[in-house]
Amino acid sequence: MSVLIVGGGMTGATLALAISRLTDGALPVHLVEAAAPESSKHPGFDARAIALAAGTCQQLARVGIWQEIADCATPIQRVHVSDRGHAGFVTLDAQDYGLAALGQVVELHDIGQRLFAQLREAQVLPCTVRQK
Repeated sequence: MSVLIVGGGMTGATLALAISRLTDGALPVHLVEAAAPESSKHPGFDARAIALAAGTCQQLARVGIWQEIADCATPIQRVHVSDRGHAGFVTLDAQDYGLAALGQVVELHDIGQRLFAQLREAQVLPCTVRQK
């Protein structure tokens, strides 16, 4: 048995690496992606930034991925939610919940480079598909 993952964006690359790590490479993982992972024009790993919830970071740490990307993340200490023109608002502070951070902000390009570096070391067989 083997696993075939179509799409090597954030979700596909993370899933491929997690499966490889959780099975210690015993389950072959094939990752099919249209764009070359090292390409600076990979559509899934551009200059956009995303916020990862604290629970997501914990799950990534459980499979050994977070440790490789943590140094390029910025912690979210406080979140303020309001709606202009309305009286209500809420502020969430990590300290109020006994957390070091509510989550982390990462740039997709940085994460993509690190994920694919880890995939090259893991037992994942990338299969780049060229589009015509």
